[in-house]
Amino acid sequence: MSAASKANAGKGKRFVERVYRLRIAGLGLGFFCVASVFAQQERGFLLWGLLVFHGFLWPHVARRAALACHVPYRGERVNLMIDAACGGFWVVAMRFNVLPCVLILVMLSMDNIAAGGLRLFARGVLAHLVGFVVGLLTLGFAFEPFSSLPTVLACLPFLVVYPLALGWATYRISQQLAEQTRTLERLSRTDGLTGLLNRRSWESVLAAEFALCRERRYASSLLLVDLDHFKRVNDTHGHPAGDAVLQAFAGMLREHFRETDPIGRYGGEEFGVVLPGATLTEARAAAEQLVATVRIQAAQDGAACPCTISVGVAQCGPDMRDHIAWLQKADASLYGAKLGGRDRVVVGEVIEQA
Repeated sequence: MSAASKANAGKGKRFVERVYRLRIAGLGLGFFCVASVFAQQERGFLLWGLLVFHGFLWPHVARRAALACHVPYRGERVNLMIDAACGGFWVVAMRFNVLPCVLILVMLSMDNIAAGGLRLFARGVLAHLVGFVVGLLTLGFAFEPFSSLPTVLACLPFLVVYPLALGWATYRISQQLAEQTRTLERLSRTDGLTGLLNRRSWESVLAAEFALCRERRYASSLLLVDLDHFKRVNDTHGHPAGDAVLQAFAGMLREHFRETDPIGRYGGEEFGVVLPGATLTEARAAAEQLVATVRIQAAQDGAACPCTISVGVAQCGPDMRDHIAWLQKADASLYGAKLGGRDRVVVGEVIEQA
């Protein structure tokens, strides 16, 4: 068995179940459309038996057959072509009675478009023609296009209920896809370990905040935070312990700052926090409070985060060309905090333009 075949094994079971429910509704309602015509044409026992099988037994047979396939999705597509061929056959069997014939062919085509787009629709048209030819060869040609009132009434439930059922199924699929898209988007923006913004997403937020500061001429501040001596944790207790420390510290950052303050994992044990609208004085106060909180927690026995932190603070200034300059100033402040002995805050000065 090839690698591709192994990868596709079992694929499409949910697709089979969705079509199964629609097939029960569609063929069950379609039975009464065809039966109303047969009752007026006084068709024989064989056609009636075939109609009962197709309307009420075939959905269960088709489901079992599709699920028994190595790739259920492919098996179900075959079932859809069998449905389409049967539709062509029933057109001939009903002697081209216009309303039920058009209704059945249109509904079957809707199924194929919903399941596989225009390509499956085209295959369905070919299957209609195959069923049409089989019907002509076995039943002969007769033309009775006019639909009586009983036939019209028998078609109404199919005309109303089945499109609603198909629309509801399509809506549920679209909702699931939308939720998956939101999940993927969220995963693409967050760090897998800490759940904070990843570096790329956080820098995008920083760039947007820089542009806003320049446009509206208001102050915002930036913190770069580094866990002191974090390498010792990894070297002494291993990387799983280091990961636990990073996760614990990420939780402390979330608790300390506002929901509107974007927090990101900048790299390794380094984190960034944007404080929109915060002056340098306000940012310093928030940073010093964070350093003190982490210091107290780290001194406790069995601390989830046994490291102190160093923080560099920088305010967005008119001398900065772009957000990279802002980031570099905060990084220089952080470097100063490390050189100064760690477990402290260093603030970069704001240079005013003349």
